[in-house]
Amino acid sequence: MGEYQATITSATLFIILLLSASILIIPRKYLLLPFAVAACWAPADQHLLLFQTFHFRALHILILVAAARLWLYGEIVPIRWNRFDALVLAWVVVGTIIFFLQWLNLASLIFKSGRLLEWLGLYWIFRQTVRSWADLRFAYVVLAVCALAMLPFVALERATGENPFVVLGRVRTSLRDGNIRCAATFPHSIIMGLFWATLVPLFVGFARQQPKHRVLLWLAVAASAFMVVATSSSTPVLTLLAVAILLLLYPLRHYSGTAAWATVALLACLHVVMRAPVWHLLARVGIISGSTGWHRYYLVNQAIAYFREWMLLGTRSTAHWGWGLSDVTNQFVLEAANGGLITLVLFCIMLIALGRAYVRLSLHPTEKGESYLAWGILVTLLAHVISFFGVSYFGQITMPWYLLLASGACFYERAYAPPVPVASRQLAAAGLQQAYR
Repeated sequence: MGEYQATITSATLFIILLLSASILIIPRKYLLLPFAVAACWAPADQHLLLFQTFHFRALHILILVAAARLWLYGEIVPIRWNRFDALVLAWVVVGTIIFFLQWLNLASLIFKSGRLLEWLGLYWIFRQTVRSWADLRFAYVVLAVCALAMLPFVALERATGENPFVVLGRVRTSLRDGNIRCAATFPHSIIMGLFWATLVPLFVGFARQQPKHRVLLWLAVAASAFMVVATSSSTPVLTLLAVAILLLLYPLRHYSGTAAWATVALLACLHVVMRAPVWHLLARVGIISGSTGWHRYYLVNQAIAYFREWMLLGTRSTAHWGWGLSDVTNQFVLEAANGGLITLVLFCIMLIALGRAYVRLSLHPTEKGESYLAWGILVTLLAHVISFFGVSYFGQITMPWYLLLASGACFYERAYAPPVPVASRQLAAAGLQQAYR
């Protein structure tokens, strides 16, 4: 046994140990509960340092415990891997290999091993757990309860300017241009805002389809909206506004393909007629004082200017691209910087493939109520894509992001599967429920 240094508060460690214990004792069908709770209440910027080298964060520990539970209890369910699974695996593995080739040292190997544990570990566990809308609904009901539980703490932070979760460690409330930017347990106010904004579409979707939890889910929508506004950050607020508009467009879902191509054509026309490039629109987007839209525009502009530098193996640093550009506040640029052009292309193909599957499922549902739920999860995906232009993901938001990808793999298979008789679907569902028990 080696010695380890704890860079984690006792309160956070207690939460992690409690959630780890719950993973071992709860029924398998509730396995998403500890991960949903951890995403809301366990700060992601704390870790256990083992052998002065290996960093184990909250999600790493929960992933290892959950994997051990599934193996020890004989609860691993065979997964029928599909094309979307292959895309996710290719994106993660190719990006990892290119990042290692870029650095060629032990530190990069250890760093990427930890990220692989988080990315593929979460994806595999969620693929094991999410096999139907009911499984995904359970996760969102848990997150809805967490939203209502967190609401008074965020309201207190908003009123006092002091983060009540300081006992958990390095969480703080920032102030910009006189605006209090609430963060609660999250590493940054923008991450907190986007966390709740991207959950709203399926809160609404399940509220419309499931009368049992309707009041809870609508209250979670209201709580999420308040917490988004409390961040005083343009990116989460704009994402939430986009979510509201996209949900209202459900009756026009048959024109999704036309709308997508029309958007591409509009951006191309704007690029021709505008004096500045079309991505300069990022500099003009800002509804809260102190917004850094120009920084986001400049980052994209410089990424294009330095294309030859990162196209093959990415780049070790973007600091020399310009003042303040060491802070890569764009997920697409981060994919390019860390994994080169091929990783960026795989990332975009993955998003497009998932979006097309959700549109297809919304237009051709296989069960009652599935059409609006498929539209809701499509809006969730689009909300993440919009967010990617304003931030690169870190911290707790990786949990709902990988939950979206893993559930997407399940529904991708459903969207492209041949029609199955109702009796066969019922027998398959009964068999799956028996396996879960």
